Amino acid sequence: MVDLTHWIATDECKLIKEDDQRWLATVFERFGGYPDLEQVWNLMDESWAELICDPFVTNGRIAAYYSHPVWVLNGLFIEQHAQSLYHRQRFVDWVIRQSPRLVAEFGGGFGGLARMIGQALPTAEVEVIEPHPHPIAIARAEKTENVRYRPALSGEFDVMIATDVFEHVPDPLQMVADTAKHLRMGGQYLIANCFAAVILCHLPQTFHFRYSWDFALRVMGLEPRDSVAYGRVFVRTGQLNLDAARAVEKRSRTLWHITRHLPGQVARPLTKILLSFF
Repeated sequence: MVDLTHWIATDECKLIKEDDQRWLATVFERFGGYPDLEQVWNLMDESWAELICDPFVTNGRIAAYYSHPVWVLNGLFIEQHAQSLYHRQRFVDWVIRQSPRLVAEFGGGFGGLARMIGQALPTAEVEVIEPHPHPIAIARAEKTENVRYRPALSGEFDVMIATDVFEHVPDPLQMVADTAKHLRMGGQYLIANCFAAVILCHLPQTFHFRYSWDFALRVMGLEPRDSVAYGRVFVRTGQLNLDAARAVEKRSRTLWHITRHLPGQVARPLTKILLSFF
């Protein structure tokens, strides 16, 4: 077995379960070090297939998938991947301009973005919302005094962030509503999604939101504003109306039968026009 300490700090290796260490060692041996982005995606797909996950059934197989060491690899990979770090820095720069007091990163994984925000804004309190964070993630967060892990949202925040989260869940609108209620009025929610079949754990039942997401969140009470990297900022403008967003969701699914076959430069404005008639 290859020596993981060539790529992972010795003290952090000790925080990885032995079975997961063995799996990671086979990956680093297979690729001669960290795989590239597409290879990480392929490893995610391999793990999904091995566990026989069904995107339309939320069960123990899905839970096992998100406990697979491929997600340890993904967390470590992102923190040394140039393109990922570039996007994170764009997000951090935007957060700095908002001068928030309380920030929450929902589904923050290894907490790399939260730590970057905490270091850039030492007077802000930054919470990473993860029910079962990896020990490495906790150890890294403890090195930044104003960053902490929480199992669930509590209280109101000035800024909330969710990157690459909602395409993994069967009911993204419900999750947005459940999280956005913890955003103060006038608070800002930075959301970055990829409603596309890039990897198998992007659930196909969410793909219809590719062109209708902003419209659905607007009628919910989250007004789309600035674009930041591959994300969008939404401002909470009032009480949240999930029923109104559900109505858009229903129409979006119907339109998807048409727009899914069209190029984006046609599908996006067409969806906007057709939704505006309802």
